[in-house]
Amino acid sequence: MFRPIALVLAGLIALAGCGTPPPPAEPRTAGSAEDQATALARAVEPGYKIGRPYRIAGQWYKPREQFDRVEAGIASWYGPGFHGRLTANGERYDMYAFTAAHKTLQLPSVVRVENTENGRAVIVRVNDRGPYVNGRIIDLSHRAAEALDLHHHGLAQVRMTVLPNESRRISQMARNGASVGRMDDYVVALNANPDRTLPPQPPIRLAQARPAGTLYLQAAAFASEDYANRARTMLRSIGPVRIDPFPRGDRTLYRVRVGPYADRDTAQAALERLREVGFEGAHLVASG
Repeated sequence: MFRPIALVLAGLIALAGCGTPPPPAEPRTAGSAEDQATALARAVEPGYKIGRPYRIAGQWYKPREQFDRVEAGIASWYGPGFHGRLTANGERYDMYAFTAAHKTLQLPSVVRVENTENGRAVIVRVNDRGPYVNGRIIDLSHRAAEALDLHHHGLAQVRMTVLPNESRRISQMARNGASVGRMDDYVVALNANPDRTLPPQPPIRLAQARPAGTLYLQAAAFASEDYANRARTMLRSIGPVRIDPFPRGDRTLYRVRVGPYADRDTAQAALERLREVGFEGAHLVASG
């Protein structure tokens, strides 16, 4: 949607060392009447779009083709208040379709979103821009939110994976002038078994024992054991995850570590994957 919304960067990583739970869901803020009129004047038939860099609340975003993006963070959803309004790629928002908004992905693209709190997954077509509040990484349609069982709660911790083959196929469909209905039917078919679409993950060699000096990756440290456990769930696809409580002053922090790794090269490869999924402060640690 074309709407100015205050940007506040937060999320699971921003909560490292903080025991504050995520804020409740907030409704999107529609643009002014002039904004809506401008959007209508620019409306075109849906096709394949990347878009130019744009700025919201002083923050610049640079859309680009991304067929290997993986993110971890907070998902929200938007529904009746925006049903029928224009999306960023020129089509009308349908709250009953499997669609979503993302800040920089090409339009359309296909992503798999897993609710890491309950294990449910859904596949959606990205056709809109946003969200721009509270560190959220994706805004889901009402139907997609129902599939993940987050429509009652408003927010959930998720892992978002761009599906490369499916994204290339739907981008070609859009270039060839496929209707919105055909693209929606394609995504509906994918949701018959959303787990089959996961791209293969490169294997990581792990140490079978933990001799002195083995390497671990510290993903983050949390004041909340609940957030540490959520992070552990999100990181299981990368390797074995452990939580190490340690005292700091009058409270306990919980370090989330992945490993052990037999050598620095293997650990470094896993570290890059950790940062790709949103743990940008992750680093190597040696444990004796």
